[in-house]
Amino acid sequence: MKKTWKLDDILPIGQFGNLYREIENDLEKMRKYVGELKPDISKEKFKEILEFSEEEEEKMARLGGLPGLMEAVNQKDAEAKLLKSKVENLALRWSEVGIKMSLWIKGKRKPKLDDKNAKRIFGVITDLEYGLKRSRLLAKYSLPEHEENIIVNKDVNGMGVLEELREMISAEMEYEIEIDGKKKLIKTQSELLALVYDPRDEVRRVAYQALLLKQKENLPKFFAIYQAVIKDWNYEMKLRGYKSAIAVRNLANDIPDEAVEELLGSCSKNRGIFQEYFIWKAMELGKEKLERSDVYAPIVKKEKKYTIEETKELVLGSLSQFSDKFYKFGKELIEGQQIDWMPKTDKRSGAFCATISPKIKPYIMLNFTGKQRDVSTLAHEAGHGIHSMYAAGHYPSTQNASLPLAETASTLAEMILFEEILLREKDGEIRKAMLSDKMADAYATVCRQNYFILFEKEAHKKVPQGLRAEDLSDLYFKNLKDQFGESVLVSPNFRYEWSYISHIFASPFYCYAYNFGELLSLGLYARYKKDPKIWRGRIERILEVGGSKNPNEMLRSVGIDIRRPGFFQESFDIIAGWQKQLTKI
Repeated sequence: MKKTWKLDDILPIGQFGNLYREIENDLEKMRKYVGELKPDISKEKFKEILEFSEEEEEKMARLGGLPGLMEAVNQKDAEAKLLKSKVENLALRWSEVGIKMSLWIKGKRKPKLDDKNAKRIFGVITDLEYGLKRSRLLAKYSLPEHEENIIVNKDVNGMGVLEELREMISAEMEYEIEIDGKKKLIKTQSELLALVYDPRDEVRRVAYQALLLKQKENLPKFFAIYQAVIKDWNYEMKLRGYKSAIAVRNLANDIPDEAVEELLGSCSKNRGIFQEYFIWKAMELGKEKLERSDVYAPIVKKEKKYTIEETKELVLGSLSQFSDKFYKFGKELIEGQQIDWMPKTDKRSGAFCATISPKIKPYIMLNFTGKQRDVSTLAHEAGHGIHSMYAAGHYPSTQNASLPLAETASTLAEMILFEEILLREKDGEIRKAMLSDKMADAYATVCRQNYFILFEKEAHKKVPQGLRAEDLSDLYFKNLKDQFGESVLVSPNFRYEWSYISHIFASPFYCYAYNFGELLSLGLYARYKKDPKIWRGRIERILEVGGSKNPNEMLRSVGIDIRRPGFFQESFDIIAGWQKQLTKI
C-alpha cells in the first residue's frame, strides 16, 4: 500500500505551465465580461458570466492546490515554493478583475446595480443565490476598489509571507530530549507532540519542556509575527467598520454574534465538568494533583498500537454504521491515493483535509504513529472529506460549509468510531481508559479551543495598546489558570504555549469552529441515536447543503436553534454523562 498521496488528479506537474497560460489567457475574457455588467443585463448573460467565473475558480484551485499540498509534506520544497509564488502573482492579477465584479454585485461600482435588478438576476443560478444576496448585504463593509486591491496585495505579499515564515521557523526546530539517561534528537514537532500521550510521566514532562523551551527561545520572532497579525486584523476591522475583532469572523461564518457569545459563555460555565475529570484522573494516576503535562496521559501503562490496515478497517467499519453513502465516500478516500500518512522531516505538523474542487476527491494529510488517537484523527479528517463529497453537486464557491458547520461530519465520524471501538472492547479497564481519553479529547476540542478564543479576544484588545512578549505570555498564563482552576498544577513555562497555536496566527478566531462543531455534532448525534430513521436523513441534508444556504436557517429547518439559550447545555450534559460513567467503572 502506498503511504503517500497521488496529486495527478489535481494536476500533473508537467501540465502546470499549460494550465497557468490558459488561466492567464482567460483573464482577458473576464475583463470583457466585467465590462458588460450593467443594471439591465439579461439573465442569460449574467448566468454566462457567473458560470465562467466559477470555472476559473476551479482552475485556480487546482493550480494553487498542487504546490500547496507539495509544500505541506516538504516545507523546504523549492519547486513547490516557486509554483506557489507564480500562482499568487496570477491570483493577484485575477483579484483586480474579481474585485470589480464583486463591487458591482454589491452596488458599489458604476453602473450601479439597483435592488430591483439585483433581485431580478440573482436567482439565475439557484446554487449561487444565497452567496450573491449575502454579498450585497455585507456591502457596507467593502472599501473603494483601489483600497480593496491594496489589501489583497498586502495579504499575499505581507501577511501571507509572515505566515510562511512562522511555519518555516517551526519546521526547522529540532528537539533534544533525555530519557533514562539517553539523549535523543527529535526532528519534527509532530513526533515530539506524540510523546505528550506517552504513559511515562518523565517522557511527557520532557516533551513539553523541550517544546516550550524552543518556543521561549524563539519568542521574540513569534511575538513580532503575532503583533503584526493582530494589528493588521484590527486596522482592517476599523477600516471596514466592523464592531469588534471577533465580529469579522462571525460575519464570515454567517453566525450571529449572540450565538457565538452563547457558545463561549456556555463553554466557560461548564469548565467544571473537565476540572472534575482532571481531579478524577489524578486519583487514577496516583497523584495528589494533576500536572499540565498529565492532561493527555493514558490511565493504562500499555497503549495499543494500530497498523495502517487495522486503522483503515476500524474507521471504515464505523462509517458503515451510519449510512451506505457515508461509508462509500469514506472508502473512496481511505482506499484511494488521497492520503499522505507518515511523519517525515520538514513535513507540516498535525493533520488536515484539503478540498480542491467538487470534481476532485479531497486529500488528507496525517502524521500517523499508530496510536489510538491517530485512528480518531483519520476518522475526523475523513469526515471532512465525506462532507465535501456530499456537497460535490454544488459550484466551487458553494461546496464548502461555513466554519462551524464544517466540523459536523468530522465530529460525527469520530463519535461513531468511538462507540464502535468501545462496543468491541470487553476489558473493563481498557473501556475505562478509552472513556478517559474521550474526556481528554472533549477537553481539547471544546474547553481548550474556547479558551484560545477568550485569549484572542483579550490579545486583540491589549496588543494594539502596546504590550511586551512577556506581558502577552502573562495574559495566556492567567487564561490557563482560569481554565484549570485548582484541578491542575500548571508550570510557568506553559505561559509560552500560545506561540505554537497555529490558528491564532493564520486564522484569528477560527478555533470556535471546533467547540461549536463538536457541541453541535454531539447534539445531532444524540438526536440520531434516539431516532435514527429521521435524523440520519436530516444530518445528510445538512452535509449536502455545503455553503449554499445560511447555516442558522439550515439548522432551524431541521429543528435546531443555535440562538436558543441553553442549546449548547444539552451537549455538555452528554459530556458530563461520560464523566459520571467513568466514576462508576
